[in-house]
Amino acid sequence: MKISLKTVIKLLTLLIMISNAKALQRINDIYIDRLNVFDSTQSDWFFAAPLANSLHALTKKYLIEDELLFSKDDVVDYDLIYESERNLRSTNLFTKVNIEVDSVSEYYCDIYVTTQDRWSTSPSVLFGTGGNATSWGGKIEEYNFLGTGTGIDVEALHRSENNIGWQGRFEIIQRRLFRSEYTFDGSLQANRFRTEQDLSVYKPFRTIATEWSYGFNGENHFGNDFKYFGNASSELIEFHSRNLMAWLAHSWQRKDRVFATLAVELNDVNRQKPDSLFRQAYDNTGRIYLAFSSVGEDFIKTSKLNQWQDEDLPIGGWGTAILGKTFALRPGGLNLYYLGGQGEKSYLYKDMYLFGQVTGASCFSRDLGRFTYEEFFGLGFYRITESILLAGRFRQQSVWNWDAMRQLVLDNDFGLRGYELNSFSGDNRIIANLELRLFPDINIWFLKTGGTAFWDAGTVWDQTIELGKTRWHNSLGFGLRFQVMKTTGPTSLFRIDFAYNCDEKKFGSIIFTTDQLFSVFQKHDYRLPEMFGSEFDYE
Repeated sequence: MKISLKTVIKLLTLLIMISNAKALQRINDIYIDRLNVFDSTQSDWFFAAPLANSLHALTKKYLIEDELLFSKDDVVDYDLIYESERNLRSTNLFTKVNIEVDSVSEYYCDIYVTTQDRWSTSPSVLFGTGGNATSWGGKIEEYNFLGTGTGIDVEALHRSENNIGWQGRFEIIQRRLFRSEYTFDGSLQANRFRTEQDLSVYKPFRTIATEWSYGFNGENHFGNDFKYFGNASSELIEFHSRNLMAWLAHSWQRKDRVFATLAVELNDVNRQKPDSLFRQAYDNTGRIYLAFSSVGEDFIKTSKLNQWQDEDLPIGGWGTAILGKTFALRPGGLNLYYLGGQGEKSYLYKDMYLFGQVTGASCFSRDLGRFTYEEFFGLGFYRITESILLAGRFRQQSVWNWDAMRQLVLDNDFGLRGYELNSFSGDNRIIANLELRLFPDINIWFLKTGGTAFWDAGTVWDQTIELGKTRWHNSLGFGLRFQVMKTTGPTSLFRIDFAYNCDEKKFGSIIFTTDQLFSVFQKHDYRLPEMFGSEFDYE
């Protein structure tokens, strides 16, 4: 039997048409299944679960719909489906998110979106120790007020650090203000030494297809900064600082995105002490930035890195180049040119992950460099088994020609466990942490339990001192980890560490707090331009 060339061409054309029809499969319908915190089909269901569910407002359906990047009758785009799942997970409203595609014919499919709410109301008694300081108080966190996705945080905390005493904090966050593309974030924190008022309203790059971002951040901080000395004593520096930043940014391309950002920042500071002694870099200075950036990343759904629950591990890179100009707003302000840059890259090879970030910046007056800053930040892990992880962090920060007050602290809060708070401070800092994390599948009802063994090392020093002449400090120890599986985020994991201070040859106080000391990975997100190196640890 002979087949003519014309017949072959017709058959090939038909096959191509069928293949294209499948590739252009359209969405027939979208089904959203919202599961409550406790579900009767799951193993953690118990007799009081209906009562617990009745005390929780189920996430509104429109919140889920707002995060979906596809609609009925759209052509199926799996990139948008995967991104929608990541976006839902990043809202921190759910413990589980799953989107499945079910073909009903060669030309149509149904999409099933399943979410399970987290327990969003967290009244808690706060108690933390570490570094010879204790804090205690109460806190109410609501991540999903009345199911609307509104976050409210109210806290009252008594802190022994620096004899601060009682501290209050209130914050409200609306991820989509009135179901718009705008995010609202307002907070107030106050103690007897310091008051901080912050407000942000902005349109973020919410998806990989978002082309424009703009907004403003406003800060009004006043009270006292602590200036620390080598013997752990301190001096109060009265100040009042107002800062305002506005920006407009544009993005091109969905993959390997490119950004251009124009931003203006204004800073007005009044310090009681003489400027010559306690002036910080860029006080009373306006800044104009023009930044060109790019980011590219893929995501791998995984778990047992920082917690037992699912996490999206990003693999890719980020880079930015910033051109800037500063100008004086008040006497003491600076008129300088600014050049800054940051680049980072992450890799995953089988069971090993590596992340590296390099930052550099300097100001110029004619041919003289001022406020020169350099930083390296590294992360990594090796998955020994499914439940055993070796994780590490390294951060090095250095400055040159920094003729202004600068303070980086090395203590229990900043990664050197077992040492008194505010023990060491300087212009430059190196901190290294190594942890062996254990994530066994040990359940106590809806509580997961695990542990860690760790080693911390670090040093701080002033610009005038050579690195080889600085003193290093070390600590060793072990800890326990507990995670509540009915909620998510940093406060869902509790950390208890027992650290041995290698300087004093003894165990320090027991460290009890929330969240891991550090995340083993970092997201490659778009970031606003900034004056690198202006970080100041005030407590």
